[in-house]
Amino acid sequence: MALSSPKAKRVLVVDDEPKFGHIVSGFLIGRGYEVAVAANSTEALAAIEQFQPAVILLDIVMPGLSGMEILKLTRLQPFPPRVIMVTSADPSQVAPQAMQQGADAYMSKPVDLNELEKLISGVWPSHPSS
Repeated sequence: MALSSPKAKRVLVVDDEPKFGHIVSGFLIGRGYEVAVAANSTEALAAIEQFQPAVILLDIVMPGLSGMEILKLTRLQPFPPRVIMVTSADPSQVAPQAMQQGADAYMSKPVDLNELEKLISGVWPSHPSS
């Protein structure tokens, strides 16, 4: 399998709240996605490299590197994943900055799982079949 090929419905959930990662991953697995969960920036960076997700659900406020710093690092990849920033922070404070840094979408917590799935579908990468 080529590493730059379209990723088969792989989503990485990065959040330092274990309950959030558990609920979201369970929901997405039930919808046919392959899901990995990372609880901090170290795990997130390793999972991005090894799991190669097509979409990352990325919390902004975490210990270690922030979600914004991880977002910047993802943008340096040759085939960067789509990134949906997810946080309980005030959207008027962080959403514009996240979008300016290259996020594909933003969602506030608590998330509606059906709306989250629509958002993931909306940002899912399309790859030409060449």
